[in-house]
Amino acid sequence: MTGTGANSFGSLADVQFASARAIVARALQEFLPTEKIDVADYAAVHRYLNNRGGGYVGRWSHDEAPYLVGPMRALTSRTHLTTAIVGPGRSGKTTVGQNWMLQAVGNDPADMLVYGATESMIETYVKAEIEPMIDGHPVLEHALGKRPKDRSMAFKNFRSMWVQFLVASYNNLINKSAGRVLITELDACDTSAGDPYELADIRRQSFGYESMVLAESHPDLAAGLDPAKWTAGIMRLYADSDRRIWYWPCPHCNGFSSPNPTGRWITTLDWPEDAPPDEIRDAARMTCPHCGALIEERWRRPMNKDGVWVGTGQQISVEGDITGELIETDIAGFWITGLMSPFVIGGIGGLARAMAQARQAVERGDDDAEQKLKDVTVKRWGIPFDPPQKVGVMDGATLAQRAEPALTLGTVPEGVRFLTFSADIQAGYFQFLVRGWGVGAESWVIDWQRIQADPETSPTDWDDLLTRIRTHLYPLADGSGRGMRIYAGGYDSGGQDGVTLQAYNAWLRGRARGDVRFAGTIDGRDAWSILPLKGASGPNAPSLVVNYPDGARSDRKAAARGEIPVGLFNPNRYKDDLAVQLARAEPGPNAVHFPAGLLAEQPPHPFFEQLVAEQRGAGGKWVKVARRNEALDLMVMAHVMANLHGLRRMNWDAPPRWAAPWDTNPMVQSLPTPAEQLVEALKSVTAAVIGAPVVAPTETVAERMARLAKAHGSGKF
Repeated sequence: MTGTGANSFGSLADVQFASARAIVARALQEFLPTEKIDVADYAAVHRYLNNRGGGYVGRWSHDEAPYLVGPMRALTSRTHLTTAIVGPGRSGKTTVGQNWMLQAVGNDPADMLVYGATESMIETYVKAEIEPMIDGHPVLEHALGKRPKDRSMAFKNFRSMWVQFLVASYNNLINKSAGRVLITELDACDTSAGDPYELADIRRQSFGYESMVLAESHPDLAAGLDPAKWTAGIMRLYADSDRRIWYWPCPHCNGFSSPNPTGRWITTLDWPEDAPPDEIRDAARMTCPHCGALIEERWRRPMNKDGVWVGTGQQISVEGDITGELIETDIAGFWITGLMSPFVIGGIGGLARAMAQARQAVERGDDDAEQKLKDVTVKRWGIPFDPPQKVGVMDGATLAQRAEPALTLGTVPEGVRFLTFSADIQAGYFQFLVRGWGVGAESWVIDWQRIQADPETSPTDWDDLLTRIRTHLYPLADGSGRGMRIYAGGYDSGGQDGVTLQAYNAWLRGRARGDVRFAGTIDGRDAWSILPLKGASGPNAPSLVVNYPDGARSDRKAAARGEIPVGLFNPNRYKDDLAVQLARAEPGPNAVHFPAGLLAEQPPHPFFEQLVAEQRGAGGKWVKVARRNEALDLMVMAHVMANLHGLRRMNWDAPPRWAAPWDTNPMVQSLPTPAEQLVEALKSVTAAVIGAPVVAPTETVAERMARLAKAHGSGKF
């Protein structure tokens, strides 16, 4: 080597040569089977986040959003063909698809199609999410082809697979095939030429159970929380899935509840409704349904760390024990809500403020206010939007004109299959109503009357009320000598502390006597034959939940049998339902029938005036416009009890026995004879006068004479 060469390259000892052993070792690694590792575990080892605009920076940690682990594990499942994720913005759902791509390139290669709603959305997604991820992960960067066509905006050709980014148009969906398909923001995709998911599903069929479709989206296309309205978009997939929802423990009592509005026990977010925006933000707190404790923002992270997914076929106890098996279905469904997300701007205070401002805008009648309310509900809360119903103003005189002379107050007419009872507590009396239900939720007012009582101080008056719910028979209109018992009853347990305590203690005594029975779990709620009820104060409260709020027990196991259940319902939603029912002037599903006995001698008619004592504001909240509204509240509570026992999903072709036609309905029984009625009246009157029970005669007059004659003949007269 010349001096020039030596000066250029140094000595031979300085020259670096490739290692043959290393080359062979790397080559042999290509022939080894890939390590079996799911998307969640791979992300925990290999994913790095660098939120340059702010946010988390560092190695992926499941502790940030533990609820994402379930969907990531489902992607490598061989028991599902689709993973559906419902969720708001800034919940982390988009990173599930990114981690899937990372795991595929690095560990389990297979070609992948990624669809977005528009060209601009796809371009933004690739530029803002995918390309920075490639640059920050050597496993992606080193595997990406070097030719320009291998790394274009719409196509990434990796060593053993490719990923193509496309608009979810009809042509793109029917002309492409791959074993793995990701559809981001499904509900924003064009549906004019067909359902994007259905079209994409066809393109992966040849890959069988080696294939997977991941669809994620806000629930834009669902019309509310009723599963019957989940007919399009991501909520349709979720409806056909195993419907997993998240449960987490209360930091105060450790009782498990869900931030999802369809949970068995629901963590609600509450705030002072009429306060200024900043006060709403600062005062917002979550509420535990078991102990009633207020839960601050700082607890969400530890609650999430101990959270679990629970789906259809499984049950979770208050203590967090899960039993049962998930139903078998091709779709693994996960529903994330805004309350779960640690990435939501402003936390729970920001969620409360945004919702309150949107509702106030609707009430003011601002331009596009309803669309803004939908955006907050869907994109920030992650909940399907139920559009405010257009409820016309109805007056009591119009309703009174529909009273039917052929119907008799206190008698069960043809068509009624079961009865529900509701009671309102007033100073010095109980006001109660009985409502009969038939096919298609058609209903009849059966009874409406006042019972003099002392609800605040008299346990006896409460006991008489609950016994009446269980035992009273209303005669059938067919003249057959039969009557119908009340199937379920509820009573208002709100108001003054003394009344609430009486209401709770009466329930405990009623259960001990046998007046109260447990009817099982229906739609995830404990269904009791008699139940204390309470209207929820928050506008976003679930339609109906049954909680066990009595937190006096030291062990805080609030749902243990023997404690007091309370039906917590959203009065605004039920008043919406009643307004729709009252608007039906013709017989049929959801119509309401009124007997003429509800009319006063002269107008105005108090019952009908009370039915219209509230009006619905533009924001969905009902407000009083008259002093008395007992009839309205009683109609609502009777409906609550009917829904608790399954009215909303009743199959009238094969109903439960207690909702069957009269001849086979166990709630239909023979009415007592006049003599039996006389004995019962005598017992009641005598007990009231002398304070002692009366023993009814057990023999007829003839039997008594015969016994006395026999005794006289034997000298024992």
